[in-house]
Amino acid sequence: MKKIAECRVGALVPDYLRYGTPTVFVTEKEKYNGIYYAYCDICGGMFKFNRWYRRTSLICPCCGRKHMGIGREIMFTSYAGSVLPYRTRMTVIDFKDKIEVRLVYDGLRFDCEKETITWHKVKEVFAFNIKEGCAYWKQIIDKQIVAEKEIGYYADMDDMWQKTVLSFLHYRRITKKGSFAALLRELRDCVNRHMTKKGYARKSCYIRGSENHRLYGSILAIARKVRFWDAPTMPYNGIKGMSFQDWKAYQLKEQYLPENWEFRAEQVMKKECLSYQQAVLQVLRLPNTPFVRRNLTYESIFAFMQAYSLPTLAMANEASKTFVEMELQIDRRNVYWNMGTYQEKVMQICMFIQTFYPRYQSIMTWKRIAGKMDLYIDTLRLWGCADKITKREFYKADVPLSHLHDWLSVAVARQADREVVFNISEELKKSLRRNIDGYDFKCIERKSELKNAAIELKNCSAGYARRIGSHVQIVVVANKEGKLTAMLEVREHTICQAKLFANNEVYKNVAVNKACIAYARSAGLTCNTCDIEAMD
Repeated sequence: MKKIAECRVGALVPDYLRYGTPTVFVTEKEKYNGIYYAYCDICGGMFKFNRWYRRTSLICPCCGRKHMGIGREIMFTSYAGSVLPYRTRMTVIDFKDKIEVRLVYDGLRFDCEKETITWHKVKEVFAFNIKEGCAYWKQIIDKQIVAEKEIGYYADMDDMWQKTVLSFLHYRRITKKGSFAALLRELRDCVNRHMTKKGYARKSCYIRGSENHRLYGSILAIARKVRFWDAPTMPYNGIKGMSFQDWKAYQLKEQYLPENWEFRAEQVMKKECLSYQQAVLQVLRLPNTPFVRRNLTYESIFAFMQAYSLPTLAMANEASKTFVEMELQIDRRNVYWNMGTYQEKVMQICMFIQTFYPRYQSIMTWKRIAGKMDLYIDTLRLWGCADKITKREFYKADVPLSHLHDWLSVAVARQADREVVFNISEELKKSLRRNIDGYDFKCIERKSELKNAAIELKNCSAGYARRIGSHVQIVVVANKEGKLTAMLEVREHTICQAKLFANNEVYKNVAVNKACIAYARSAGLTCNTCDIEAMD
């Protein structure tokens, strides 16, 4: 047994700048959002308040002291059972076959019902069992074990949030002795030394991202490495402007994965002596081929699962190769909209391949699909609008794949269906009606209007008939002579497409582009399309 690193935070003196001691403790009352209780350690006063904007600072009404920074001077929790740390000692102990991170601290807990506080002696142990390839966490409050948990799974970040002291400590907070950065560096080196003795190659356990919870995320990342040494590092601190929780929902898409898939993968690993990747492939029912092993990442799991759910292996291979080439474009101004669009594209491409691959299998390669992805997605939409007669004509006709979109757009526009009045409220129609710089902007209200506009502008908008309603609208732009010059697709108060004649982008006509920008401002719409360009 050997102590290899130590870090101390706080002292009996409430002085953050000198010792790193927190000066105020705050809790949010459960089931009463917006009601807070706080204890100021400067004056010993306890107070209640109901507004806390941005949560960056707090002024004590008892003594007037201003406290700055959550995780630094301010210790905050919204979980009723949390013990907020005051003085903390963190050490790393190296044993023969395991490593322990031990935390001993004095802590404060709120009782919001009685409006009182209590002090506790708390000990936490994060144990990394190198020999068994597992890790666990234990919390002891006032000499009683109150929590024990196997750790090393991606769900730990949420399960242990505000239960362990690590989730309250900012990575860059002032310390009385040592630093978190140095302690983590020693811990990572120690883990690698143990693993190399077992015959494994060295791995990076370092994670980037937000510094607010880097200490917490780093310990969980190391626990995960001990359990799954060959698994890719989990971005516990977030990635590309997203929090870890958003990454799980929008990129990993855990809601589409089998329940307890990672726990089941661990069982397969131990039972059949497989690597992490091989076990995951088996649990997710993906083929164990060089292509899949080479390209499978956390972010691509959803796409690969969709691809290999197709009826034939040939379809699945073309779909999976398409998704590898399909880069996920992340627009930080609207990251969640982009994530949803990616998911929708994956499912649409799979449906397109399943629908048309039997007819065009000799020429429908992944390179062709990836090169014209948006065109084929629009083709699939048109196919969904085609009636039985149109589909019967398609199967009789010899339509080349390169002409399929144009053929369907004309066929759908000519379908002799009854008149349909779109379900758009008068208030919404009025809000979309404008006259800007001599251009009339008007929302299309009937299917016949849509068909005429599609024919006049030579585009495939007639296939949008089933979409148009309270969420999606088509706005046509007419010049002073009443001739249609452009068409806009508005989805949830956002302009998604803006096309001139024959699907040319609006920015190619400077006057119409300028009018569309002014129209968006006037109608309270946002632009999320490259068809319109900002002008100086």
